[in-house]
Amino acid sequence: MKLPGRLQVPDVVRSVALLPGERRLAWGLTGDGAALVATPTRLLLPGGTSMDWVMVEKATWRQPVLTVTEVAEVEGTGREQAFTIEQDAALAEVVRARVTSSVAWSDRRRLDPRGAVRLVGRRVPGEDALLWQLVFDRETDPSDPLVRAQASAFLDAVRRTIG
Repeated sequence: MKLPGRLQVPDVVRSVALLPGERRLAWGLTGDGAALVATPTRLLLPGGTSMDWVMVEKATWRQPVLTVTEVAEVEGTGREQAFTIEQDAALAEVVRARVTSSVAWSDRRRLDPRGAVRLVGRRVPGEDALLWQLVFDRETDPSDPLVRAQASAFLDAVRRTIG
C-alpha cells in the first residue's frame, strides 16, 4: 500500500547494500536511474562507493543538481561530485542536515606571517571523541613547516580544551 504524500521506494534504491543496522533516511535517482542513498553515517553513491558525512566539506543543492565536495587539506580543493537528481525523496535536505550536524566545532585561525587554517571537530556516529581536521585557506601553504607547526599548536590547544 502506498501512503499519501510518500514516494514508492524503487527497486534500485532497495537494492543498494546497507551495512548491518544501517537504515535509509532519504534517496534520490539520477537521470540514468542510478541511486543515491543517505544513511545516518554516510552517503551511498552510484557505483557502490560511499562518503562518510565527516568527509564531506560541503553539499550544495541547485535543483536538480546535488554537488558534494570531499574534505581536503586545502579548502575547496577536495574532489567534487555532481549528480542530476530526477526523482528525490528528501535527499538534498537530509544531505545538508547530515553534513551540517557532523560539524561540532569550527574556528578559523590566522597564521603568521600570513594565511589561515580552519580547525574542524566532526562528530563520528557511535564515537564519543571528535574527529579533528585542519583545513587551510587557499593562499596558505600547508607544506611550510612553520605554518604546519602553528596549525598543529592551535589544534593541540583546542583538543585539550574541547576534547
